[in-house]
Amino acid sequence: TSTLVLPMRPTRLLRSLAPVVLLGATLSPAAPLHPQHAGHATDARPVDPAAAAGLGAIHFPTRARPAAHAEFTRGVLLLHNFHYPDAVAAFRRARALDPRDAMSAAFEALAHTRAVWNQQDTAAARAALRSLAPTRAARARMARTPRERAWLNAVEELYAGDLPKAVRDTAFSRAMARLHADDPADAEAATFYALSLLGLNQAEREPRA
Repeated sequence: TSTLVLPMRPTRLLRSLAPVVLLGATLSPAAPLHPQHAGHATDARPVDPAAAAGLGAIHFPTRARPAAHAEFTRGVLLLHNFHYPDAVAAFRRARALDPRDAMSAAFEALAHTRAVWNQQDTAAARAALRSLAPTRAARARMARTPRERAWLNAVEELYAGDLPKAVRDTAFSRAMARLHADDPADAEAATFYALSLLGLNQAEREPRA
């Protein structure tokens, strides 16, 4: 199976980019981001999920059962490394081990948005959320801590209602800004907040069909 070869692990690359993106947002919050027009990205190259052990390391505590949390962590690592289908599979394995784990459902939904390329599978993401519980209120009650509820709420904003994608992307970024502000030392919140800012480039590329 082919894999992406990069001079730096994407996990580390995203971590190194996060402060730069956040600093740029602080200095010029109204300035739009202008990524290069490299065309639409193809689907991420799949890797064997077992290879996730070589994709870096993160600390992302949740209240999931230990075996489920291991799969959740694997999924986040795969997500950082742009292996989206394998990330979805890892989050689904986590859900099989802990069906009430709201974080695995939220991150499965999140894996259906590829902010760097302005691609989003809204139907699949909403199906992932509904697999946890049929309504937003019911899902919120399944979050095991206020922090988990904040993460879930941010993802809910990304797929809320029939709003245009640009509006939902902005709402998600604002929710991530609050989550980051509540705990600036949380590296995962900083990383996903930075990615949400990179996703605010709706005018630069056409969304995925």
